[in-house]
Amino acid sequence: MPTLPLSLNAICGLACEPTLLPRVRMAIAMVAQEVFAESPETPGYPARWNLSKTVLSPTEPQAAQMMVGIVASPPMLAAAASAAAGGATGPVAMAAAITDEEILGAIRTGWNAVAGVSPSSAAETTAIEETET
Repeated sequence: MPTLPLSLNAICGLACEPTLLPRVRMAIAMVAQEVFAESPETPGYPARWNLSKTVLSPTEPQAAQMMVGIVASPPMLAAAASAAAGGATGPVAMAAAITDEEILGAIRTGWNAVAGVSPSSAAETTAIEETET
């Protein structure tokens, strides 16, 4: 099991940071639009599309629920650790130091998991597509 780059208290503080929530809500809506534009052949597309439909206009409780998983994802943990290493202390400073692209990247990375797409089925579909080309 990998070592956490930040303490659980720091991660929890960031996940509960109210200044980060509106940015996460907008990023969720933007990624949902990207998923709508995907090919139906995308691995896990039905579940990915359904999540997009559900969260296209995420309510604050939906975004808050997703934020815990987003902040705990490897891309956001790395961004938060980088912010902390750069001198950001406390959740407000860490949230301000995390870029919009880092938030979008974390949501894109975690979309399948939140949608319930099995990592093994997505990998199998990708492997089949690669052998067909």
